[in-house]
Amino acid sequence: MIGLIPLDERPVNVRYPQMIAAIAGVDLRQPPAELLSAERRPASSELIEWLLDQGRQIDALIVSCEMLGYGGLMASRITDDPVQDVLSRLDALRQLRQMRPSLPILGFNLITRVSNANHNVEEPLYWGTYGERLYRFSQLHDRASQGQPVMADVKKLRSEIPKAHVGDFLRRRARNHTVNMAVLHFLSEGIFDLLVLSSDDTSAYGLGSREKRWLQEWVDLLDLEDRLLMYPGADEVGCVLLARLINEQRGFVPTFQSVYAQAERAELVAPYEDGPIRVTIERQVRAVNGRLGEDEGDILLAVNPPDPSCFEFDAPAAAAAYAERSAALKDFVTGIVKSAVPIALVDVAYPNGSDPYLIDLLFKQPAAVTQLAAYGGWNTAGNTVGTALAQACAADGLAGETRQVAQARLLLHRFIEDWGYQRVVRQRTRDWLYKRAAVREISEETLLMAAAYVEEQLQGLLPQIPNAAGWSIVPGSVRFPWRRLFEVDFELQNHPSTSPIGRAAACCGRSIFPDRVVGG
Repeated sequence: MIGLIPLDERPVNVRYPQMIAAIAGVDLRQPPAELLSAERRPASSELIEWLLDQGRQIDALIVSCEMLGYGGLMASRITDDPVQDVLSRLDALRQLRQMRPSLPILGFNLITRVSNANHNVEEPLYWGTYGERLYRFSQLHDRASQGQPVMADVKKLRSEIPKAHVGDFLRRRARNHTVNMAVLHFLSEGIFDLLVLSSDDTSAYGLGSREKRWLQEWVDLLDLEDRLLMYPGADEVGCVLLARLINEQRGFVPTFQSVYAQAERAELVAPYEDGPIRVTIERQVRAVNGRLGEDEGDILLAVNPPDPSCFEFDAPAAAAAYAERSAALKDFVTGIVKSAVPIALVDVAYPNGSDPYLIDLLFKQPAAVTQLAAYGGWNTAGNTVGTALAQACAADGLAGETRQVAQARLLLHRFIEDWGYQRVVRQRTRDWLYKRAAVREISEETLLMAAAYVEEQLQGLLPQIPNAAGWSIVPGSVRFPWRRLFEVDFELQNHPSTSPIGRAAACCGRSIFPDRVVGG
C-alpha cells in the first residue's frame, strides 16, 4: 500500500497516478478530494491528520511539500502564509518519521516558476497586468548577477512595475527558497529517503535558475547528490516516484534503449527545459530508478524529438518542416511495428499536444499502437517523458484482466487527451465559443455547454484511434478542473465483449512484454 499526497487536485496529479497504480496492481491511497486544494482554495488543515493516520498503515509515502506545506501548487504562489507556518505543517513529516522510522518517504518540491504571461489564473492577481514585465525583470536580474551589463535595463524595468508588486514577488520567492532549503535539511536529517527538487517552466536565466544554483551548492556541501534529484518538471513527478517505488518493490531495474526519429535532434532543447532532450530523458530514467543501455533493453524508448521550426505548435511552420522529416517519421513508425520489446513512445516535437503528423502515420498502422506500452504527448517534454516511463514500468509483467484493462484504459486516455483534445478539440472549442459567445475561453456561463461540446467532439474522434472500439467517454464526465481550456478531465468506460484493445491486451494470457512469463 502506497500513500500519495499530490501536488494539487488536477487529474494529472491525482487521476494519472491512480491509473498507473491500477496497471501495476498496487493499492494507492490518496487524501479524499475535500481535503485537497481546489483552485485558489488551499488544502484543509485536516490533511495533516490524514497523513498521520495513513502513516500507520502504508508501506511507503510520496509527499508533495507544496500540498502539505502551503496547501497546493497554486497556494505556494498566491498565499501570504509566513514561512514559519509552512514549515510547521511540514514538521508533521518529522513526527511521522518518529512513528515509522523505517517507512520509505519520498518528497518533492518545486523551485517556483516565473510565468511569462499576463495571466493570473495561477498567480497573484497583479500578474494579469505585470506578468510579462516581472518575467523580464527576473531574467535581467539573473543575467546581471552573472556579470552581464544589463543593470540599466533592470532599473528601468523596475521603475515600470509598482514597488508593492516587486516587493511581494521577491518576498514570495524568498519564502519559497527558504522552504526549499528546509526540505534539503529534511533530506540531510533522514526524514526523506529521496527528494526531488524540480523546476516548472525552466529557462536558461531567471531567479528560479539562480535559486537552483544556490541549492546545488548546498547539495554539494551536504553530500546529498545520491539521494536528491534536481531537474525540470512538475506534474509528472508523482507518477514518476510511484513508478520508482513499484520498481523497487518488485526488485526491477528497467533498462531503456532510446531511439530517436531523427538522431541529430537528440541535442535539441525542448521548450520549457534547460538541457537537450537527451538529458531530459536521462534525468527521468534515473528518477524511475532505471538505466539507459546501449543495446536492446527491457523497454524501447522511442523519441519523437523537438521540432526546431516552432516553439509552440504552429500549423504552417509544422507543415513546412514535415517535408524534411517525413521519411524519418515513416521509418520511425515502421521500426515501432518491428520492435521485439515493448515501447514507450514519447512525443515531444511540440509542447502541449501531440505531433499530428506522427499520429497520422501511427494510426495508419494499428499494429504500431498495440505494440505500445505507453504514449505521451502533453505539456512539457519532462511531463511527457516522465508519465510515459511511469506507465511502461507499471505495465511490466502485465497479468490478469483487471490490470490489462487498466493498461488499455490509460493508453487510450493518452491518445484521446494528448492528440484528440490538446491538438484538435481545444482549438475547435475556442473557435466554437467565439462563434457562440464572442469569447475564446470558458466562463461560468459557458462552462456546461463547452463541456457538452468537448464530449461530443472527443467521442467523435474515438473511431479514428486504432482498437478503440468498445470504449466510450462516460456521459457527463467531461469537466475543466481549473475552469479553463488548458486541461480537461473525463472518464472512459469499456464494453469488453466489443473491445479489441481489451482483447488484444488479454490475448492468450500473454504480457505485452514478450519473453516474460505472466500468470492470471
